[in-house]
Amino acid sequence: MQKITPQEKIIHDQFVQYSRNAKEWTRKYTLLLPAIEKYKIWQKKGFGSIHEYAGKLAGMSRYNVNEALRILKKVSDKPELMQVVEQKGIFAVKPLVTIITPETAKFWAEKARLMTKNTLETYVKEFRNQNGLLGAQAECENRSGQLQAQPECEKLNGLFEAKTNDFGRPGTSVENGQQAEIAGIKSGAPQKLFITMQLDPEIARHLEKLKGSGDWNALMKQLLQMRQEHLDEQKPEAIKTTSRHIPNKTKRYINARTNGQCAFPGCTKPAEIFQHTQRWALENIHDSDRLYGLCKEHERIAHLGLIENEEQSPQNWKIRAQPDTSDPKYKIDLVVQKFRNRHSTPS
Repeated sequence: MQKITPQEKIIHDQFVQYSRNAKEWTRKYTLLLPAIEKYKIWQKKGFGSIHEYAGKLAGMSRYNVNEALRILKKVSDKPELMQVVEQKGIFAVKPLVTIITPETAKFWAEKARLMTKNTLETYVKEFRNQNGLLGAQAECENRSGQLQAQPECEKLNGLFEAKTNDFGRPGTSVENGQQAEIAGIKSGAPQKLFITMQLDPEIARHLEKLKGSGDWNALMKQLLQMRQEHLDEQKPEAIKTTSRHIPNKTKRYINARTNGQCAFPGCTKPAEIFQHTQRWALENIHDSDRLYGLCKEHERIAHLGLIENEEQSPQNWKIRAQPDTSDPKYKIDLVVQKFRNRHSTPS
């Protein structure tokens, strides 16, 4: 990176300052759209539609106008989320509009303040996948028209069986560090999945021969076990060092273990960041058994303390509602959050 001159730094700083001001004013005029639509101000000023009004006066696209009206309609009766909108813009809460309720608005507003839009999208998706909320919520809505109308839908309405009054149930508050229990939808034994693969004829014939009279599940399990044994032979030793640099040999092993993909269960994004599940700053150890490649979003969730069983194998990882503030890692995570907040550009 080339060194910037003092004059160039002034120009850069001015550009950043002006862009921040522009984003602030964008948030402010976007918040006026519902009132402009309600009183048909666009019509009284001679415009053909609110889209034409916002487009000509503020340069807003039709998509942004529609999204603003849709999102603000969902959160206008939830002051906690409206505060986030005022601070970060409407798209900061967009991932929440299909799941928020008055009872959970405070919880989700906390998450929206801490997370970027992409990280929040990932967190919401994992919560839904983990708790079976997608199908179950739809079923409740089909039966009752609204979640509150059916007792069996009560858990879905709050998302959690929380040990907190914040969700309208007795117990101590989330703020005192108590962990909210996830209200999961109990399911039976895992079902087998059907996977279609396109293979070269030679490979397909070879696999058919290996399978013989057995079943594909047993063969795949055997092949995976052999692959793991091969990887274990190449596993580097743990290294205690004052250097944060992870040895290249260790990086290659970690990438090979998940084929370069994020280690979080079900995530197929590329692994962008090497995450010490025990936090390097606590032990100064690069241990491949406690190092995993994560996508940016799951790494951010990890450093918010929101992955349960993080020091176990990834198949045991779960999303949780609140960090364990008694865990020594939490102090490290707070330092990381503070550093990132200080160096991030406001949205």
